[in-house]
Amino acid sequence: MKYENLSFDVLDDKGNKIKCDIISVVPNEENDKESYVVFTDYMLDENDEFVMQYGKVIEENGEYTLEKIDDPKIIDLIKDSLKDEIVKFVNTQVVDALN
Repeated sequence: MKYENLSFDVLDDKGNKIKCDIISVVPNEENDKESYVVFTDYMLDENDEFVMQYGKVIEENGEYTLEKIDDPKIIDLIKDSLKDEIVKFVNTQVVDALN
């Protein structure tokens, strides 16, 4: 799957257009037509950190839709996968720095 545009708009409860950006894409090992994404609309939580939201990108006939994920089990799986990616990145950086 190739990713070209990692921004999209949604409408809030008042009909205002809100820009969202995808922060990370996590492949779905069970279905190559669907990927999980972590995205933000830049709203801040009580700790002044961006609120992260989770979704599933579904490709059908060249069209993509985003389905928001609220299931804590799936969110935990996505977070665990991101931790693995962060560890891989840090390890690569350390090896590169040592060489």
